[in-house]
Parts: sequence; structure tokens; C-alpha cells
Amino acid sequence: MEQNNGIGYERKGKHLNREERLVIERMSRGWYHPRDIAEVLGRHQRTIERELVQGRVEHLDSELRVKMVYSSDRSQDVHDLNATAKGPQLKLGNNRKLAEFVRVRIADHRESPAVVAFRMKGSELDETVCAKTLYKYIDMDLIDGVSNESLWEKRLRRNRTKRCVRRSKKTPGRRASIEKRPVEVENREKFGHWEIDLIAGPVGTKPALLTLLERKTRDLIIRKIPDKTQASVLRILNGIERESGHDNFRKRFKSVTADNGSEFLDVECLQKSAFSKKQRTCFFYAHPYSSWERGSNENVNRIIRRFIAKGRKIEDFTRSTISTIEDWINNYPRKILNFESAQKLFDLELQKLAA
Repeated sequence: MEQNNGIGYERKGKHLNREERLVIERMSRGWYHPRDIAEVLGRHQRTIERELVQGRVEHLDSELRVKMVYSSDRSQDVHDLNATAKGPQLKLGNNRKLAEFVRVRIADHRESPAVVAFRMKGSELDETVCAKTLYKYIDMDLIDGVSNESLWEKRLRRNRTKRCVRRSKKTPGRRASIEKRPVEVENREKFGHWEIDLIAGPVGTKPALLTLLERKTRDLIIRKIPDKTQASVLRILNGIERESGHDNFRKRFKSVTADNGSEFLDVECLQKSAFSKKQRTCFFYAHPYSSWERGSNENVNRIIRRFIAKGRKIEDFTRSTISTIEDWINNYPRKILNFESAQKLFDLELQKLAA
């Protein structure tokens, strides 16, 4: 139905737009009655009357006499200004307790907005906000001491790009390719399947960090090693087997997925128990240039880099400091774990094994 017919108000509940205001300006200066303008635009007469008052400005005629006329530009400016006050009131507002809680958790405890929003639910705060709202507040610079530079993951986030991947047709020697890894390892249904990697220091330095991550619970083991050789890696694995006991080690370390670094090349030596001739675990190897096949290990290495930045010498960090970093990560609520900690889930799995 055409609006010009003047039957009904098809634009009910909608704000006037710029084009309609131009029509009002032309007709009002042609001495049309508000009722006639309303009929043309399909609006209520009272709407037009309020609009004429809102856009009223002083105008000098040809004889320099002042008179009041309607200006569509003036009315549009008033409308745009009023529109900036739309939306719900910010929950931070004058709630300094809430703002301080967010600042402390993000700036001092290095927690993500998602974890902070989760912690709010169990706190004594009068109000809570979701993670998306926290990100918006941070973008708007509404929290003193917190900016996007405080968000480690967001600061380093990059857009994904397609890249050419080179793959080896087969795994050299007797090493088992990741393609032969059981499905239960891929879908993380079973406990006891790990990923292993090294975090190196600056070029020219020998000390490094060996990281082991359990795929289901995301529990992390960090060990400092004197150099990036297989002998050092083997020494750590033998030490973990000694601490756990041979039988427990086989239950807890059913498989290990590694990259193709030289420190992991001798698969028979790595798989063989240090205390018997039996095989203690099974090693699988990712494809070359395919770090996403060990994505969990790569992600936790990035978290470690929050504490040990690239360019810092590993030898400058004591074993006690490294143990503190390991405990922090294992007790950090993870969104992917429904905000449970890796340590809690790991302990539950150990209880199941002991039952």
C-alpha cells in the first residue's frame, strides 16, 4: 500500500530518516499543515508537530526580519546526538569494586577475560559481566591499567593465511607416522597420550626446556635440560619413569607424539624402558612443517612464553622458577576444559587408574 494514500501508519515505531526530514522541510516552507505532511509520509500528525519543534531555527528573510523555520539539518543533528545515549548503561559505571577486580585478575594474575568472567560468578561482587562485555570495555579503555596490550593472546593474534605444506611421503627408519596413531588418541577420549617438544633459548645457547603435555587433561610437565640433545631428553624420560615406576609409567604414558627434531630421532631408544627390556611407551611422529598436528603442545608453549620471553636465556631461570610456572599453568582454569584446571582433571584420571 502506498504511503501517499495516507491510510494507516506503516512507519509506526520507526524514527524519521533524512529523506523524510527533507520532505518536511520543503512542505513546511510551502505552508502545508502538519496534517497534510503526515498524510504524505504516512506518519501521525503529532510526530510531524514534534519534528517541526525539534528542527526549529532562526532565519533572516530578505528584509532582515527574524523568523522561526524548520531545518532538516538541525533536526538530524539533534537526532544523531540523542542516538549516542542509546543502549544499556555500562555495568562498570561507578562500580569501582568490579573494575578493580577485573584489573587485578588481568594485570596482576595474567588471566584472560573469559577466566575473569568465570571467576566473577563465584565471587562476592554485586554485578557480573560476560567475557564479550569485558573485551568491549577493554577496547573502550574503560578499565584503568588494562588495555589490549595486557591481553597476551589478543596482542599476538594473527590472521590465518593459506600456506603451502610440504609432507614427507613416509617416516624415515622405524619411526611410526602420526597417521598410524589410534583414533582414540586423535579424539582425546583416552587418558595417557602425550605431546612432546623443546623450547629453545637464544641462538648460541645450549639450555632448553622439555615440555610434555597430556592431550585429554592438558596437564603439563616442564623440565630444564642442559642442551638440545637426545641424551638429555632420554635422561628426563628415564627420570620420570623412575619417579612413576615402570608399570605406572606405561599406564600414564601410553603414547607420545613428537616432531622430527634430531633430539627425538632414535625411536627405539626413547621407547625402551630404562629398567627392563620391555617397551615403556609408543612414539608417533608428526609430518614435517605441520606444527598444528601437535597443536596443544604448541599452544602451551605460547603460555610458557608469557613468563620466559623469546630472547631470554633459559639458564637464567632456576628449576624452582620453572616449577612455579608449571604449577601456575596446571592450576589455571581453561575455557576448553569448562574452566576446570588441568591439575584437577589429571588427578581424577590418576584416581581412576588406581581404582
